[in-house]
Amino acid sequence: MRKRIFINLVNLSTGTFISRVLGFFRELVTAAFYGTGRAMDLFVIAFTIPTFFRHFLGEDVVERAFMPPFKRLISQNKYQAAWRIVSASLNFMTIILLVLMALLYVIAPFIVKFIAPGLEDQYFSQAVTMTYWILPFMVIIGLASFVGGILNFFEFNRIYSIAPAFMSVGVMVGIYLFKPILGLYALPAGFLIGGVLELLVQIPFLFHHKIKRNTQARYYPTMNLREDDFRKIGRESGIIFLKSMLDKTVEIVDRILASFLISGSIASLWFSQRLIQLPVAIFGLAISRSLIPYMTEIKALDKHDEFNSAVQLGIRINFLLIIPTIALMLLLGEPIITLVYQRGSFDAQSTQLTTIAFMCYATGLLGLSLNAFFSRIFSIYQQNIIPLRVSIFSAILNVVLNLILVRTPLKHGGIALASSIAFTINSVILFYFLIRKFDITLKLKAIVIDLISIGLYSISSGSILILLNRIVLKQYLNKIVNNVYMQNVVYSSIVLVLFLSMVYIQILMFGPGDLRLNALAKLRKIRMKRHRSAE
Repeated sequence: MRKRIFINLVNLSTGTFISRVLGFFRELVTAAFYGTGRAMDLFVIAFTIPTFFRHFLGEDVVERAFMPPFKRLISQNKYQAAWRIVSASLNFMTIILLVLMALLYVIAPFIVKFIAPGLEDQYFSQAVTMTYWILPFMVIIGLASFVGGILNFFEFNRIYSIAPAFMSVGVMVGIYLFKPILGLYALPAGFLIGGVLELLVQIPFLFHHKIKRNTQARYYPTMNLREDDFRKIGRESGIIFLKSMLDKTVEIVDRILASFLISGSIASLWFSQRLIQLPVAIFGLAISRSLIPYMTEIKALDKHDEFNSAVQLGIRINFLLIIPTIALMLLLGEPIITLVYQRGSFDAQSTQLTTIAFMCYATGLLGLSLNAFFSRIFSIYQQNIIPLRVSIFSAILNVVLNLILVRTPLKHGGIALASSIAFTINSVILFYFLIRKFDITLKLKAIVIDLISIGLYSISSGSILILLNRIVLKQYLNKIVNNVYMQNVVYSSIVLVLFLSMVYIQILMFGPGDLRLNALAKLRKIRMKRHRSAE
């Protein structure tokens, strides 16, 4: 069981890492060409609309509404019924996306006014035009997410996780080629090109024999609403839509408040959020997506003990990977932002604004990752109504904290910190209902011990690195390297190597048995190679 999960986790993390590296280059190009000026603010405002509906008609609905009944039917060898559900879901989603896009073209000016009421009049028409450009992205990426979701179910994790890299390539090509012609509208044009590439690269894998031959895959031109499972998907999709609407409403409130702050506040929240998504995708979502297909399968086969073990394992891996990541991000906040973004139009002030938001978002990383994992467990039981109810409370809490913390010296950083607090509280409440509602037996004492021990180790490791920074690195680097940018490069590289070494030791100390054995085996191989070379 664990071997299969760890292989999936490695494949997902590796592919996601490659995609996010290219995503970083995409953000570098975007930051260099647009910085945190009004042009970038306008794009963020316009991009809010398709990303809002992407959560409802993209990954979330595929993974959380469609996956449980589909995986159950596949596990029970009911292939025809399973592919009828796939076809009906795809047909229904495509029609909804097209109708919704047409409607949004009509009401776009009203939505832009609602999202950014503090936007100056001279920029309003540009924001609306930007929205017109980006709306087709919603349809393209929705279909790409649907195809990717199917590939993930069948554990084609490499292509599933690396496909977003092609979107980044499209965005960079679009900006580079079309900015002289289209100006600020080259950015949405790049996203349209990238979305098409992400969709096209995945389609050929649907015809792999593991899918087509082994499960008798076939497309059915149907929207049969009488299917019980399809009705359940419709119900769960509606619940997911409401939850996504709550989440995005809070994000819109964030941008409404930020629009009244200094210029660049909206863009700095955007850039810091994009950067936070790197560990969320590489670790948080990879953990969930490596475990959930397996957990859905064993739940369908009524293997309760294995299901409980998988839940416990998911929580432990989250602690093991996310807590040290938080420590690293807090330690290297400013150097990371400087290295990734500061060039061209992205100046020192942009770095300062983005660093504040980045570090405030980083504190909620564990809550964000656990939310993704726990919400998908509720989806296995087709009980998405519980995360929805919890999200209502969290959304209200988030907005209240927004209104309080935005008045503090943190300003836009208070908006990010409010989200982090809400994410953390949301994950704790979901964990409580997970144990109370379902027949899931967990070793709570082991969970608390893992949290405390890994947390203390990460704090102590971070403290050592901070001490090393103040006493050794900064003093010597100032003498050896004059350029501030290169100082950040060298400093970040040294700290990253030291930190990864500490994480490796942490895996040996606190990791699951299989993971510790793999780490020890690799360590022995390194020693043997050194011994042979010495001879």
